[in-house]
Amino acid sequence: MSILVTGGSGMVGKALQKILPDAAYISRNDADLRNPDETSKIFKEIRPSQVIHLAASVGGVKANAKHNIQFFTDNLRIDTNVLQTATTNKIERLLAILSGCSYAFYDNSPTFEEDLHKGLPFEGNLGYGYAKRVLDVHCQLINKQHRFDYGTVTPVTMFGPHDNFDLEKGHVIGALIHKCLLAKETSGTFTVWGDGNAVRQFVYVDDVARVLVNLLDYKKTASAIIAPDTGISVSTLVNKIAKIVDFEGPIQYDHSQPVGLQKKILQSRSFSEIFPGFEFTPIDESLTATIKWFRESFNKNITRNN
Repeated sequence: MSILVTGGSGMVGKALQKILPDAAYISRNDADLRNPDETSKIFKEIRPSQVIHLAASVGGVKANAKHNIQFFTDNLRIDTNVLQTATTNKIERLLAILSGCSYAFYDNSPTFEEDLHKGLPFEGNLGYGYAKRVLDVHCQLINKQHRFDYGTVTPVTMFGPHDNFDLEKGHVIGALIHKCLLAKETSGTFTVWGDGNAVRQFVYVDDVARVLVNLLDYKKTASAIIAPDTGISVSTLVNKIAKIVDFEGPIQYDHSQPVGLQKKILQSRSFSEIFPGFEFTPIDESLTATIKWFRESFNKNITRNN
């Protein structure tokens, strides 16, 4: 059995490499999956029997809002080419990763798996989020027509080693860690976008990798949400990072910067059934490991340009 992992050089791909060292991991350096010919060529070279589809065109809050059309069209091309090529090559098992951005969220109630195609994603993530909805529909259609087993899984916001720590384009935790370490190094101010009241959910990337590997052998085509808890406020998260980094300077919230939705809560109705007794890595432990990795990987290179 051979496994192909698209987007293999990203954060999730790197985590999977520790569990599935013999799988084939491809990145944009190996093939531009927006191009059907390049997609077909890489599949013919690797000849996988199973696929974990992670590849995507992604960005942060600002990038998603500014380039909505580009993220929509790029991801449609990537996903269509990968699924069509997998179908043509009669690959019967494929597992694709979606995004919490695909869901509509509500202030007074959580969002569940069955809500994936209800309402519209948040406007700032509409292009990327809706493309991921299309990916889920595409998987369902293939399952009905070809009797294959193409499933999707939706983790809440991931973090960990190999995350994007860029100060402007990075993900929430990666950018906050970088900012905090810079502030500590320069005896400056730890500046955080927004007012700190927004509630977000996070999951450690190693936990997601464990879930994906186990799901390969679990015959369930419906989308499953990976959410370890009911969320944490940005201010609480900031204080945890500052404590781990041992930052004792001032923390300032910049109300002029975009923060997205005020509250994003996903809950799964099926995860505990699929993985009874699954233990997620505690947030303090996973933050500590992520900060340690960033410090060791960048060492004295913690700069404003990362």
